[in-house]
Amino acid sequence: MNYIFLDTESSGSSTVWDQVLEIGMVWTDEKLNIKEKWEMRSRIKDGIVPNLGALEVTGFTVKDLTQSNNSHMQMVEAMENTLKRWGNAYVFAYNGQNFDYPLIQKTMYKSLKPAYITNTNGKKHGDVLNIIRAAKLVNPDVIETPTSDSGNPIFKLDKLMKHEGAHGAMSDSLAMLEVAKKAYVNANSVWRASLLTISKADTEEVITKHKLFCQLQWFYGRLRKYLVTHFMFHPVYHAWAQTWDLRHRPEDFFKLDDASLKQALSKSPKVLRTLKANKSEIILNHKHVLTESPYKELGEAELARRAVVLHDNFEFKKRVKKILQDVNDERMAKSIKDDKILYPEEMLYAKGFPKDEDKNLMNFFHQFKWEDRVELIDKFKEERFSKLAEKLIYEEKPEALPESITKRVKREIAERIFSTDKKTWTTLPEFYRQIDEKRSKHENDKKKMKLLDEYDNFAQNIEKKYESA
Repeated sequence: MNYIFLDTESSGSSTVWDQVLEIGMVWTDEKLNIKEKWEMRSRIKDGIVPNLGALEVTGFTVKDLTQSNNSHMQMVEAMENTLKRWGNAYVFAYNGQNFDYPLIQKTMYKSLKPAYITNTNGKKHGDVLNIIRAAKLVNPDVIETPTSDSGNPIFKLDKLMKHEGAHGAMSDSLAMLEVAKKAYVNANSVWRASLLTISKADTEEVITKHKLFCQLQWFYGRLRKYLVTHFMFHPVYHAWAQTWDLRHRPEDFFKLDDASLKQALSKSPKVLRTLKANKSEIILNHKHVLTESPYKELGEAELARRAVVLHDNFEFKKRVKKILQDVNDERMAKSIKDDKILYPEEMLYAKGFPKDEDKNLMNFFHQFKWEDRVELIDKFKEERFSKLAEKLIYEEKPEALPESITKRVKREIAERIFSTDKKTWTTLPEFYRQIDEKRSKHENDKKKMKLLDEYDNFAQNIEKKYESA
């Protein structure tokens, strides 16, 4: 199996509203030897206000944002073609499950392209951050890490590798590959274990096949080990496996009434632990934790007995499942009192996959010149795809749209970017605030002040374009 190491640089931290500005990908063989590299940068899309913090991390200037030869859609299509050409592969990112993967999925969705291009049709998601954390736990010498004030290892990629061009998509992809090589060479058992849980289906097979296993969880700046058995899948979030920490004797919970059981399950240390089967979590052999308290005092025979007793009590499993359902219902009742209206851009997960008719029309849509795609806007069955088509044509070929659609799109953009409320995207007032804050900190740095002036002028140009929309 080949591997792909992928990194994105974006206009901000919102996977819905920000955009990919740069992509770097490295294609390797199964021994991590490089076969090919690919990278591309695009112009910022019309109507997007970047986040100043993201620009500082990437080092992007206004020239970088506006003068690339490639439009955003050209970059998306080039990435899609490259991934197709490279074929079946395990795709790795660094903390990609929390950012790069959903960013790419939503980018493809908004581009009327197959959203899950990096984890379907022979591709699966892995995460180098998960791997190196687990490798360091098993073999402390696998990689040198700086430490936090509390003495915990720091796993930020730029801190691990100290590479030039840190936060450039290609340089980060290559640095990620070097981190992966350290795990591959110095903790190969962890590397091989990571490949067993690289998809939801693979993870479910592993946890249901093995009676006991070592689950890893990261919190409070440290990776921790637990000896668990798979108990059930969450009744609402079906990809979330619920594991039972075998330090807890099941019989002590069987006799509790429902109210007491619900309270006991909420206490720390947790009885039930969540293992997200679709997040490439690393699962190790149970022997990795047998030598640690409290498991070593209990002994493997007792731990195995507890797992059997737990799995044989079907009535108890039903009771726990109902409690999990009730807890979720209570939380949802509190959170949806004000029914939020979703924008089309926010509907990938909420509305799911397109029906076949719309899916076929999307393929058809991309075969035409931009001028001819206008006729297809109203052909989509779901309104969200018609809206996305309008926005896509506006971003790539605005002069092709009828004036009525252009006005509507510009008005929708204006309503978002001029908002004075706190939003999940960066607004113009927020961007100006960020600039003013930086100016007060760097008033004696001429180079920094010049860059901030350029950002300010960039924002003013956006404001002028949309203030009358």
